[in-house]
Amino acid sequence: MKGAWIRLFCLTAAALLLAASVSRAADEGDARDLMKRVLDAVPKTAFSAKAKLTSDRGWVRELTMSHKHLNDFDATYMEVTAPMDLKDTRFLLLDRAVGRDEQFIYVPSIKRTIQVSAETRKQPFLGSDFYVYDMVRPEFDAYTYSFAGEETVAGHACKLVQSVPKNAAEDLYSKTLVAIDPTDLTVWRTQFFDQSGKLFKVWTLEKLDKIDGNSTPSTQKMVNVQDKHESELQLLEVKYNPDLPDEMFQRSYLSH
Repeated sequence: MKGAWIRLFCLTAAALLLAASVSRAADEGDARDLMKRVLDAVPKTAFSAKAKLTSDRGWVRELTMSHKHLNDFDATYMEVTAPMDLKDTRFLLLDRAVGRDEQFIYVPSIKRTIQVSAETRKQPFLGSDFYVYDMVRPEFDAYTYSFAGEETVAGHACKLVQSVPKNAAEDLYSKTLVAIDPTDLTVWRTQFFDQSGKLFKVWTLEKLDKIDGNSTPSTQKMVNVQDKHESELQLLEVKYNPDLPDEMFQRSYLSH
């Protein structure tokens, strides 16, 4: 629901205010439900892929990705294959439905695995406009949700869901605005706002493919509107249900 609270100063208008508050609560509940359905709809199918990360500043990073759902968490392993100065850099992202998420990075120059700190999560991923913070699922109940209108995005009639952190001091963004097609529960755009409330970055789903019956975000873009540059992530050679050993998603595997 858009707009600020309307303050009325007579008895009959107070009844209208009460009705408005009920409507607002229903709206917020519906927005939360829609966001929850989007998260629940994410398939838990294991996959592997080659990926290419590019920037309008001229550089290219190539990497492999492997993803698997294990018990109560999702795990993603990534390894940089090019360029040479970044080759063999490895990442492990552990995304838990309940409890603290963890991220680790293997730095080949020092042959050491480091746990990613809260501050490092807020830094560019491999120099791109994506941050590690953007690549893991936030704790659902740490945010409040409300509708912020409707908009056609990439030809899809979307509802806009505003997500605001309950603990703003610990969050990278003051809010996000997510454009969701409620018919297929696909997110087509996310706008990120900085701590001062200004638009910071815009993520868009550029290409969605069906591979082995799975909706696959083949191309996605992140634009930093403040610094005026952008990065693009492409998934190539995607394979679903590959044989991925569980040990691939343990910290010790990063230094193999």
